[in-house]
Amino acid sequence: MNTAYPTTEKTAAPRVFFYFFRHYQKIDAIMEDALKDEDLTTGQYTVLSALKRFEPCTGAELARKQNMTAQSMGEYLSALESKGLIERNYANGNRRNLIVKRTSAGLAVQERCDHAVLRAEHAYLARLSPEDRDRFVANLTALFQR
Repeated sequence: MNTAYPTTEKTAAPRVFFYFFRHYQKIDAIMEDALKDEDLTTGQYTVLSALKRFEPCTGAELARKQNMTAQSMGEYLSALESKGLIERNYANGNRRNLIVKRTSAGLAVQERCDHAVLRAEHAYLARLSPEDRDRFVANLTALFQR
């Protein structure tokens, strides 16, 4: 039996997906802590980060690109708009085309959050050697792209 990869036997180690889920939970808590000074949730930061790549765009476009429902995206956008971090305006007077983009306050908050999250990420991965960290990131990227 290959012990490097867990099996389904009762005595075997937990499944790989279990480890991914546990890391997700841990990372979410770490990110929430890193973002608390800016009063953002991990989800709100994720939406701001998506806007960094895709703006200007509609909420529906952003929801599709982030694999979210339009309703969930709408809730995130409403929260970000109430904090003054994004604005939604009709494109060319077309009421069916509500364009989302970050405000100057949103850009500044995102910049600070990016730095805080990067520091948290470095601290989380610090237990790995630089070579192992590079391999880990390369493997995660390969898994994500399939």
